[in-house]
Amino acid sequence: MARATLDRIVEEIKTLAPDEWRQLREMLDAMMVPAEEEDKRKALHQALRAAGLITQVRQPRTTDTPHRRIEVQGKPVSATIIEERR
Repeated sequence: MARATLDRIVEEIKTLAPDEWRQLREMLDAMMVPAEEEDKRKALHQALRAAGLITQVRQPRTTDTPHRRIEVQGKPVSATIIEERR
């Protein structure tokens, strides 16, 4: 691939919204999985469904979204949870 083409693609990617970034990442990840491995994974999922062990296969979560920290007043939440469980 020519450097100019790659640079143009990168500039286009920079304009994407966060949800579009996620979709692109999922597409690229899927393209990187070898066909044999994907076929094995599909066969496993089909066998698990046929055996009644699962009803659906969920896609793995992406961790691109950072977690927000929430400030709380008073004692730590973990201490409150422990007290309520007793």
